[in-house]
Amino acid sequence: MATLVLNAVGQKIGGPIGGAIGSLIGQRIDQTIFGGKGREGPRLTELDIQTSSYGTEVPAIFGKMRVAGTVIWATDLVERRNKSSSGKGRPSTINYSYSVSMAVALSSRPIASIGRIWADGNLLRGTGGDLKVDTQFRFHAGHADQPLDSLIASAEAAGQCPAYRGIAYAVFEDFQLADYGNRIPSLTFEIFERATSVPISDIMSDASAGAISGASLETLAGYAVSGNDGRAAIAPLLSVMPTLLRPKPGRLELLDWQSPVAKISHVTPVSSDGSQSLARPARTLEPTSTIPSALAIRHYEPARDFQTGIQRSQRSSAGRTSRQIDFPASVDADAALRLADLQLLQAQRGRDSWTGSVAISAEQLIPGDFIIDDTGVRWRITELEHLRGSIRVTAQAWTTGEHGLSDTANPGRNISTPDLLVGETRLIMIDMPAMGSVDPGRPQLAVFAAGTAPGWRRAALSIQQGDRLIDIGSTAAPAVIGSALTALPPHNAHLIDTKSQLDIQLLHDRMVFPDGNAPLLSSGAGVGWLEKEFFRFGSAVALGGGRWRLSQFVRGCYGSEYASSGHRAGDRFVLLQTESARLIENQNLAPGMAISVEAVGLADPFPVTTTDIVMGNAIRPLVPVHGQVVRNEDGSLEISWIRRARIDAGWNDGIDQALVESRVQYTVLVSTSELILDSRVVETGTISWTAQQIAGFALPPSAQLTIAIRQIGSFALSDPLFLFATINP
Repeated sequence: MATLVLNAVGQKIGGPIGGAIGSLIGQRIDQTIFGGKGREGPRLTELDIQTSSYGTEVPAIFGKMRVAGTVIWATDLVERRNKSSSGKGRPSTINYSYSVSMAVALSSRPIASIGRIWADGNLLRGTGGDLKVDTQFRFHAGHADQPLDSLIASAEAAGQCPAYRGIAYAVFEDFQLADYGNRIPSLTFEIFERATSVPISDIMSDASAGAISGASLETLAGYAVSGNDGRAAIAPLLSVMPTLLRPKPGRLELLDWQSPVAKISHVTPVSSDGSQSLARPARTLEPTSTIPSALAIRHYEPARDFQTGIQRSQRSSAGRTSRQIDFPASVDADAALRLADLQLLQAQRGRDSWTGSVAISAEQLIPGDFIIDDTGVRWRITELEHLRGSIRVTAQAWTTGEHGLSDTANPGRNISTPDLLVGETRLIMIDMPAMGSVDPGRPQLAVFAAGTAPGWRRAALSIQQGDRLIDIGSTAAPAVIGSALTALPPHNAHLIDTKSQLDIQLLHDRMVFPDGNAPLLSSGAGVGWLEKEFFRFGSAVALGGGRWRLSQFVRGCYGSEYASSGHRAGDRFVLLQTESARLIENQNLAPGMAISVEAVGLADPFPVTTTDIVMGNAIRPLVPVHGQVVRNEDGSLEISWIRRARIDAGWNDGIDQALVESRVQYTVLVSTSELILDSRVVETGTISWTAQQIAGFALPPSAQLTIAIRQIGSFALSDPLFLFATINP
């Protein structure tokens, strides 16, 4: 007499490990494939937390998963010191930044690619492969012929650098830590072992070194194999998936619960075995207290960027307890709810057991087979006792289908970091006027930068000095940059333009003008720059697709009247905002000097450069205005003009503009087309010539005089105000 018993994983919940694994042959197969009792498979949190401890297990990843990985190599933090100016008369600031290079093991079997990467929950690498921080990134797929990583090899002693063959890992080189409080952030990786879902049969075969094979229709989006032995590796699968194992010679066969190839036998109960009377078949129901009323499965939810999801199955007819299973797999909400429903359904169905003696048939029964009794109920054999002429069978009722399962599940709300492409850097350098209330006392050269896509944040800046490039930090906040779609006609710089419109195409459709329209003549009105001309605008209307229409202009602001003679489509545009202006500091800027700046952003294939000539707009007085030429009856000429202040102190009725310059002086140059007739410096806004002085010029009749008036500033001369007068016969 011999007894064969079906071993199982878990208690009342969980699929059995095996078709017929019994004390005669089954236990030998069980020990060969699964070894001794190991720890359970990984809890979900083990895949979320990055580690760097020796002896940490690296899971084998199937399909698509999100894992934290294990740091297997790293450099010390590299410190950089950067000195920046806080403005004229203020002390400089010394900033420290840190970077690190490191390698992170991700899977103990080869993978195809890496998708997104998160750092402290925020995207570090997008779906398109674009990096959101300053670092160099590469990954090694984990194949058997994997070469050495060049960075690790250069840092390690000759012959001491491992290639980590069989381990898929990622390498970060010079990872800048400023965005993470100058510390190494917690990283998680989206891993693609393959592009399609993974058959359960592939996972079982790999985890058992080929000892398990079969034709299951069940699949998963992804799974992490972990554990000290094969039992621990596949136990979570058998606890959740509707699959079965049954022995074959030298291996185990994998079957689905409702597999059409599963062995099903019709049995006939017997009442005696020779002279021995046998008990009639009996059915037993376990107490409802042993059966859970609810069963929940925690899993990784692809629809929520692989954050932990939970799906719960609830049945009112069940018992008073509830159970939860951690499943280290990537499955969507519908699939997880189906699995929870099936496991709870089988737990309820499995309360019913059948015990009876049946006649020995030519077809040998083993634990794990299905039988149908004389009432038509389907049972799965859990134990067989072979007697002389009969077999005593113990079996468990088994679910016969997927009827009555829950409807569509809800994966929950996904609050994720927007995956925005960084785009290439666009750079514009502007010789700025004195726009504030304080005299800068030096030329103000500002760099405005933005990207062609909304994920752009900044770029590293360098200034060329001779043959060298000097690092000067990074750009400021992204500027609003675009180009003119329409021409802007000329207009008098001293009159409000209420008729013209200017259509602007910005670099991308998420770039916008700020809300609100301040009074056109107030300091809060929008200020734009269009190829050398500064202008105010009173209205900005979105047209869609990154296009905007500007109107209500004051042209030629801040002394740029010379540039208000009209613009063509394609001219560059910048919205002037303090937070997006990166001033070139600590340089001896002087009018006439050529300055070259280079920027390198995260997505720039090559450095972006721009060169400009310093004009000194911030230190050059504005051109005088309201010039008049008056010819008196006695033949004398009187010239007058009004100065303008380089620093705008606001509009105050009855009060003259602040002087700003150290003195009030002007140069006046009178000439004809051929001769300079007079040149002098005056300290008032008027000058005159008597008839006798004019006659002394000895000019021919109807000769035209050109009068150029420049204000003398503390640092430079203004551009000239030109006035014209004709000498009468």
